[in-house]
Amino acid sequence: MNMLKRANRSWTSLRGIVFVLFLFMAISVPTPAADANDTTKTRELFGDLGFANGFLVHDGTKQLGVLRLQVPGEPALNPGEFAPIWKLAQHNSRFDLTEGEVVVEQNVSASVTPGQRVALTRNEEGELVLFLDVMTNSEYRAPRRAGEPWIHLLLVQDFPVGERVSFGDVTSLTFSCDARVCDWERLMTDEEFDSGVHATQASVYFAISNDNPHSADYQDFIWFGVSFFDDRAEVQSQYVEVDGDPRAIGTGKLIYRLGEQKTIDELMGGVNPYSKEWAHIDIDLAQYVVGMLLAAQERGFLVHTNVADLKLSHFNYGWETPGIYRSSLAIKNLHLKATFK
Repeated sequence: MNMLKRANRSWTSLRGIVFVLFLFMAISVPTPAADANDTTKTRELFGDLGFANGFLVHDGTKQLGVLRLQVPGEPALNPGEFAPIWKLAQHNSRFDLTEGEVVVEQNVSASVTPGQRVALTRNEEGELVLFLDVMTNSEYRAPRRAGEPWIHLLLVQDFPVGERVSFGDVTSLTFSCDARVCDWERLMTDEEFDSGVHATQASVYFAISNDNPHSADYQDFIWFGVSFFDDRAEVQSQYVEVDGDPRAIGTGKLIYRLGEQKTIDELMGGVNPYSKEWAHIDIDLAQYVVGMLLAAQERGFLVHTNVADLKLSHFNYGWETPGIYRSSLAIKNLHLKATFK
């Protein structure tokens, strides 16, 4: 347990990388806005659910370009007509997905590099499926050591300031999707593997920010997350810790991550991702926001904040792989829905 906790501490600092990027790239893109006076039930908050506008690919704060994948047999896209709403974060990679080989096979369109594969397809039920695959044996020249950067492949969407939903205005704010860890393989010997340094993990994270300009905590935030998969343990423990040291790598903000068997039973429909079966993830963030805020305030974070000050500002889901692995994740039926009071 101590080694697992140390491992979590050793690489949760990626949240800092992602949020710095979020601040750097939070351009005003067209996403559905929440009107505080609108009481018309439920609204979808994710934009471009079909990924029609492509993905803005970046490594840290460096924009690499736009990747557009077209499912074979579907209408052609008009490049440049709309700016991408979705982003792909491929931090610390040697490769560039926008320069990857575009492969079209049957009903699959993919960009492939030696280190990643991003693919779009439609299954037999007509559902759009996104694949995020990493092959870090092409990334690391030797097993990663503690303190060294690691590989990420994350699906990202930011919510522009002025268009964010307040937790004070909703009765529910629910993230849902179907996800499947299709495969994973550790490509390290037992002698090379250190569970305190090496892993492959697929996680869902949200940045929840104080957006009240009259609050002393204005622009401060908390990370809220769910660990969907970690090869080191079938059931992840709950994790409430500070995200690194902002003087080095990290945000210095609180990470509040759900865990335990209850997470699998209640938030993943009872399906353990280790089974390689499809799991339906269903998380009402509004149910957890009070407990998250209390946990933060007990530790000295957001002590001048109330629930009405908090808004959802950022989402990411995908791989963090600080070890040498081959890992594949499939995602479909992505939604983020707010039901207003």
